[in-house]
Amino acid sequence: MRLINTQTFKLKDFSYETIPPYAILSHTWGDDSEELTLRDVENGNISKPGVGSIKLRGCCEQAQKDGLEYAWIDTCCIDKNNLVELSEAINSMFRWYNCASVCYAYLPDVPEDDKPSELGSKFRSSRWFQRGWTLQELLAPKHLRFFNTKWQFIGTKGTISNVIKDITRVPRQFLLGITGLHVASVAQRMSWAAQRETKRPEDLAYCLLGIFGIAMPMIYGEGGEQAFIRLQEQIMKSTRDDSILAWGFSDGINDSLVDDEAIKIYILHSIFRSENALATSPKHFEHSGQIVRREQTHGQLQSLDMFGGSLRISLPLFTSTTTGETIGILSCGPESSPYQAVGLPLARTSLLASNEYARPWGRPLVLRTVVADGAPPELIYIKSDGQRDVSVETTTQHWLYEHELFSQINLTLVEVEPPACWDKQTNLISQANSGDNGKPIFLRLRHNEAKCLDFVTMLEKEQHGSYTELPRDYKMCKVFACTRDESLLEITEIKSLGRMFPRLLGRVKETSARNEMLQLHIRAEPAEGGIMVITPDAVKVEADGTTRLLVDVELILDFRQLLRDRSQIYPKSEEMKVSSKTYGERLQRAKRERIEVERQLRELEAKKRTLVEEEKDCAREMYYVGEEQAKLKERQDVLSDRLKHAYTQLEGLSVYDKDNQLKGKIFEEALENGDAEVVRSLFYKVDVMAAVNDGWIHLITASIRGDVDAVQRVLSTRGCQADITDTLFGRTALSWASGNGHEAIVQLLLDTNKVDVNSRDHNGWTPLKWAAEKKQAKTAQILLDEGATIDGPLRVHRGVIRAMAFSHDSRLIVSGASDNTIKIWDTSTGQCQQTLQGYGEKHTSLVIFSHDSKLVASVSDDYLIRVWNRATSRCQKILQGHADSITAVAFSHDSKLIASASKDKTIRIWDSVTGKFQHRLHDDTVNLSLAVSHDSSLVVTGSNNGTVKIWDMATGQCLQIFKGHRSFVTSVAFSHNSDQVVSHDFIGFIKIWDMTGVCQQTMQSNLRMFSPAAFSYDSKLVVCASADKNAVQVWDSITGQCQKTMLGPDPNASSIAISQDARLIASAPVHNMEGRIKVWDWSL
Repeated sequence: MRLINTQTFKLKDFSYETIPPYAILSHTWGDDSEELTLRDVENGNISKPGVGSIKLRGCCEQAQKDGLEYAWIDTCCIDKNNLVELSEAINSMFRWYNCASVCYAYLPDVPEDDKPSELGSKFRSSRWFQRGWTLQELLAPKHLRFFNTKWQFIGTKGTISNVIKDITRVPRQFLLGITGLHVASVAQRMSWAAQRETKRPEDLAYCLLGIFGIAMPMIYGEGGEQAFIRLQEQIMKSTRDDSILAWGFSDGINDSLVDDEAIKIYILHSIFRSENALATSPKHFEHSGQIVRREQTHGQLQSLDMFGGSLRISLPLFTSTTTGETIGILSCGPESSPYQAVGLPLARTSLLASNEYARPWGRPLVLRTVVADGAPPELIYIKSDGQRDVSVETTTQHWLYEHELFSQINLTLVEVEPPACWDKQTNLISQANSGDNGKPIFLRLRHNEAKCLDFVTMLEKEQHGSYTELPRDYKMCKVFACTRDESLLEITEIKSLGRMFPRLLGRVKETSARNEMLQLHIRAEPAEGGIMVITPDAVKVEADGTTRLLVDVELILDFRQLLRDRSQIYPKSEEMKVSSKTYGERLQRAKRERIEVERQLRELEAKKRTLVEEEKDCAREMYYVGEEQAKLKERQDVLSDRLKHAYTQLEGLSVYDKDNQLKGKIFEEALENGDAEVVRSLFYKVDVMAAVNDGWIHLITASIRGDVDAVQRVLSTRGCQADITDTLFGRTALSWASGNGHEAIVQLLLDTNKVDVNSRDHNGWTPLKWAAEKKQAKTAQILLDEGATIDGPLRVHRGVIRAMAFSHDSRLIVSGASDNTIKIWDTSTGQCQQTLQGYGEKHTSLVIFSHDSKLVASVSDDYLIRVWNRATSRCQKILQGHADSITAVAFSHDSKLIASASKDKTIRIWDSVTGKFQHRLHDDTVNLSLAVSHDSSLVVTGSNNGTVKIWDMATGQCLQIFKGHRSFVTSVAFSHNSDQVVSHDFIGFIKIWDMTGVCQQTMQSNLRMFSPAAFSYDSKLVVCASADKNAVQVWDSITGQCQKTMLGPDPNASSIAISQDARLIASAPVHNMEGRIKVWDWSL
């Protein structure tokens, strides 16, 4: 396979085993002079004018964005002058598109502002959906993305699948790869290509090879029909799906429900011709999109192949007692009607060959109700080459004009209608083509000397078996007179099919006509070889209807001329009415659009002013960020140099090589710290047999990578523990391999009989849970086959609770534990309502509810804030920006903003919906506590230098600084009307402040360290709690007296929280590995 480098634009050949990940382009060919060829790319001529350069550069640029080094484009990656290579490429095309990492569909006729979902969109009418080759390029890729003329992303095959289904009529289970293409019937797959076209007629067959999973040689020049028939013959070699014969429905499946009387009339009024057994184009399958395969009712496999130029097939045959027609019942039918099957009309080609049939020309398929005990299948042969070998009556009638006989009475044949029926060289008159059998032919005879009326003779083929068979002496010849200036074509239109003659033919036995010179009778007499000879003859003068007929003809012609004159005026009048209405509508539309444009211009001006201000703010923030980045870069460089120096010294130690113990410890420590640089430098140097701590590192890292050989070597090591877990997540090698979809490794581990298929990690997840979460269906099936069980989520923590918080209405508690889960609890029932996990959170240190309890924010040791949506149980945003541990976090009361403080000496304000950082409150100290006022306008912080600060949340300006504490301020809170602030420091002092900075009350508590404090709803009481002593104190905020001290049931707690009304206390004991939470009401 030849690929193009997306950076250098150089071509490179790869063997099948070494093909790297690549992107592939799907497009429609433009002008040949504009497309880039293999020679253009080899010669570096990639910038020539035209769309080819746009496709190449756009594809390569997008592939680079997706991290792909190579791409494949048919115009320049195939040597089309090499017929062998071209044939191989066409037969491999479907597989190449299927194996690509991603496929880009470039639609140059779709503009930037187009909306695919709208009915009149350019996307729906794009040429890409009309070409033959793009059908397999739609179905084969696993990941297909659409791009418009500017290489802007439109959507994926999945996101706009409903629109694509409407355009292509391909059901979504096949579009999205949910169901294999082989499940669709042959007729269904053919119908998808019915409205598509290709530049070369043969390609309409070749472009379907991959969709049917077959290969065949390319023979350009054989013609589209022959190529399509070869395609079907190859399909029949690989399937017995006889829906390949379900082509030729008239306008739809329902139209095939014709009654017996209509069939009888069809048979009686048509001259037999036969069609090919196989279709000659996908267009014949246009109305077969709903035809699906049926199970064959008879156990044995039935024949379906080509034999001796005929189609050999076993079918149950049904012969109508009413019409005598034979119908072959196919094993397929409409999807919406499971009790109906497709019926194939058949006609015997010979009385001698009882099992040889042909498909009648123009006879549509029918639907028949399936009978459970119907006729058994019969082996029959259907002629596949049309009417060439069919021995039924298909002869064409010939008439010989006897020129000498007519010239003897001064008559000459001057015109024949249709003109193509007259061969002037042989004087033979016959149907112009085989489909015209039975249609009348008109001859104009003119007198050579006198200017008198012309004679017109009508020739018809003799129809035996019709309802109104004429006596044989008529020989189907009729004659009448007309003026010389009358058009023979118009006369034939009036008199065709005998509409003017039933009355006349019933009145006379021989038709004759006369003009001013002659009375004429025309005979058609049989001669050798079935030829009818036309001769004139004198007849006895009788009264006939010629004169009256002539008057009728002239009146009809005059009437038709008047109709034509009026018809030329009427459309113009109607056209003017439509034009007037159209221009009126356009005028109103233009007026509405002008008003709308003026409104948009006003909005754009306002937006421009806003964007100018935003530019200034962003420039200022970029300056601050640049300074921080420079500092961090300098620090990283220093640490990197020191790391390299230390590593060089370790290399010189003699103990370093002893069993790789020291190197293994360094590797384990780097992995736990997430230090990718150290992992890369040491990973491939550590011996896979060496033991690190418990020896988990080698087995699990090999399982993560999918390195089957390494896993086999570790498992073959004496004393290897196949069920060992990693020290980070508690996951086994089986869990890692299941989540990553490494089926071979999963089977290797299970075959040891030393692994627990239902083992759980620190999150409580089993290998089956990981496989299901990562959508690894094959590994999930392997686990289920080995006895893996499906269970619900764990309802308790499996570790120490590190953080808790009440909801605003005190009905819920959120807790975060060392098992890396976050749980929501009902305070009234004690039941766990919800578990949040799975987004990389580790060592949760803070949790908090939004005011409306719809969101939860959690803080972990990775300096990130995760915002969880309780409705979906998913992490909807991750807030990233702090450079050190986050010490405090709070929601605004409208739940739209989040404020956070960190040891990096910053306070950040975030948008909780979009996750965007809005602005920063600059401080020169570390703030350990933080709260937001009830009107969401103010932020209060407590710092490590003992100060309390009030900030404007919107502008970031520091409004007040309260000084008075002699130690860290570990807790701050607003009163419920936001006119007071309470603060609690590390050594136990509690202070109440008004908003001007005046300290109204100081209380000394024996509850120290990090103890939360809160006002009661009426602000008369202050409640503080201590996790260290698992105790609560209640203070009078006016007198400063301690009213109550209570000790919890356990000596100390790992976490403690106070409800919003300061009435409930939640505590979690330190030595509590079962994740229990105790809630107590101090007011009782």
